[in-house]
Amino acid sequence: MSRGLIRWKLNEIMARHRIKGKDLANYLGVSANAVSMLKNASILPEIGGERWEQICAGINELSQINEAITPFDMIEYIPNESLQVGNKLITTSGANNKNNLPKNSTSDAVTPKSTPKSTHPKRSSAA
Repeated sequence: MSRGLIRWKLNEIMARHRIKGKDLANYLGVSANAVSMLKNASILPEIGGERWEQICAGINELSQINEAITPFDMIEYIPNESLQVGNKLITTSGANNKNNLPKNSTSDAVTPKSTPKSTHPKRSSAA
């Protein structure tokens, strides 16, 4: 069974509402880079319902056009067919194949500022 693709439209929503990435980042308590990664994702990132609600609440509060949005405004369903995502042609029937997805389609972008990530490899303990 082939599936369609769910397109993430945060970048468009933020532009229409004239919201800066750093302002939404401050509202959410995440880094500006995290919001930038979310904005630039073409495919729906894997984020939980609570974070999705927080993003909507932030956009609604920061909006310069006073037009409320819902989570449904941030996505678009594209039926099974070939389409252009960024500068890459993909077929949505293979959308669940991670090799077909853009690199920025992951949920790593929602890591809060207060959670430092270690860049050091784990050390193995000697027995």
